[in-house]
Parts: sequence; C-alpha cells; structure tokens
Amino acid sequence: MTIAAYIVVAAAMSITDMLLFRRCAEPYPVRLSTGLTIALIVALVQTALYMTGIAIGDLLRLESTSNATMFSRPNAYISLGLFIIVILKLLLPYLRREPKLPTFNIQEMKPIVAMAFATGINMLLIGIAMGFASQIERNIHVATWPMLGMTFLFSYFGIMFGRQKVTMRPRRWMIVTCVLLLGTAIAAVINS
Repeated sequence: MTIAAYIVVAAAMSITDMLLFRRCAEPYPVRLSTGLTIALIVALVQTALYMTGIAIGDLLRLESTSNATMFSRPNAYISLGLFIIVILKLLLPYLRREPKLPTFNIQEMKPIVAMAFATGINMLLIGIAMGFASQIERNIHVATWPMLGMTFLFSYFGIMFGRQKVTMRPRRWMIVTCVLLLGTAIAAVINS
C-alpha cells in the first residue's frame, strides 16, 4: 500500500469521528480545553486499536516461502471483504429515514473511554484489512502518524462544531467516507 492509501483511510475514519463528536458535543457541551484532552484520548485509543489490527492482519496474511507474491491477490480480496463489512456497518444507520445514531456523554470520563473502544472496533477491522494488504515492518510510521494526527484534529473539529451547533449533512459526509474506503480497497485489489 502506498502512503496515499494510509492518508485516505485516516481521513475517512477521522470524518466518522468528527460526525460522532459533533453529535455528542451538542447535548453535552464541554470547554474547548477539555475537548483537546477528550480528542487526544480517543485518538490515542483508536490509533492503538488500528495498529493492533494492522499487526493482526500482518500475522494472518497468507504467505508463501517460495514465492512472495503468490497470495497477494487472495490477501487483497480478504482486505476488500473487511473494508466492505466496515463500510456497510458505517453506512446502513445513515440510510434510514430517521437514523438513530449513538451519542455519548462526553462530560464524564467513563463514557469517553467506552466511546473510544466502541468506535475503535471499526478501526480494528480496518487495521486488519490494511494488514492483509501490506506488511507492517515497512509501514509502521506511515500508518501511525496520519491516523493519530487526523483523528485528533477531526475529533476536535467535531467538538467545536457540536458546541456551536453547526449544521452538517451527516449522510453526505458518511457517503464520502465510504467512497474513500471503498476506493482504497479497490486500489489494493488492483495493485496486488
């Protein structure tokens, strides 16, 4: 996988965090200085789950000792399947007429940690998919820093937008996220 693929995946997953924090910060507003801490905690937990997923995918990837590229296409298809699972999981709640999306009380620490792990499941699955598509030895920094930085930044934007009650079109943002993820998965299959 190229550096651009890691940046696109980080941007897509960060948009989902922005939408979540915007939903949570409207009924439970917090000070912006507290919002920095919350965004950092969630970004650290989600990035750790993402990197754990990459390590798991790297361990589960099919390999041959005689030919390094023998199983590259099946690994790319497994990666595509995991991406599609996450895309459907993200998109289906937004396709309902009146979506019932989860909100967390970000004014208390326990719901924040629960939110970080609950939303981190998608990061874990995406990480496993990325681990099937590429090797972690070469990509540890390329995978870590875009995800950590963009998740932190977009989460903080979501807190600011929620406090100000900025109107967003979450369905359109989620469609953009899913198109970015699907494009990355298809590119991994084509390049395998």
